[in-house]
Amino acid sequence: MGPVQGDKPDKSTLADLKQELRTIVKSRLKTLSPDNLHRAGFAAAERLKTHPRWQQARLVLLYASMSGEIDTEPLFHLAKTSGKTIFYPRVEGDEIGFYQVNELLDLESQGPWHILEPRPGLTSLFDWIHTICNTVEQAQTPVPILGIIPGLAFDRQGGRLGRGKGYYDRFLSSIEKIDFPYPLQLYTIGLSIPEQVVDQVPRSPYDIRVHEVMVIERGLTGDLPRA
Repeated sequence: MGPVQGDKPDKSTLADLKQELRTIVKSRLKTLSPDNLHRAGFAAAERLKTHPRWQQARLVLLYASMSGEIDTEPLFHLAKTSGKTIFYPRVEGDEIGFYQVNELLDLESQGPWHILEPRPGLTSLFDWIHTICNTVEQAQTPVPILGIIPGLAFDRQGGRLGRGKGYYDRFLSSIEKIDFPYPLQLYTIGLSIPEQVVDQVPRSPYDIRVHEVMVIERGLTGDLPRA
């Protein structure tokens, strides 16, 4: 399933296509019980545990799941027991910043949607990287980061549809442009269930694809690598 999209849809058409797809996927997600999504979280953790990119990653970018999303708490516990350094996003105006979270108690309910975000005073992602890579030897070694990216819909080419604010698109675009004195090796995985996978996500040149889509269903997983 997926809306038909021309090669270069105008801005109004693209916005309409995106909103139509959001409505369709949200309707599908309403049929899922919290138990389904909780079990999907454990299945995702089992799949990630043996994923080469997970095993290589020193840092993991996670997020606190909202209603209708795969429960990400099992992923936090996996990252914690695997010795990963964990970061969660916090909305800061029109952007998101990532902050180190050592315990789930470091997350607080924020904003009108009561999304769990890192409390003030935690170490930012970039401050952590600057600190850990503060020697010439470390600066020559890429910092492997795995980003688990939320979305309402995904396609098999890594296309991602968010909730319309553009936070992740701006973050992923900006991190690629930052001139660090040391290389970052960011690999992104879109976490989804079959109800979120469509033939084609309508996208503009500013919409950033994920490297891989991981589909979770009743304890079974299947990967859709980006073409």
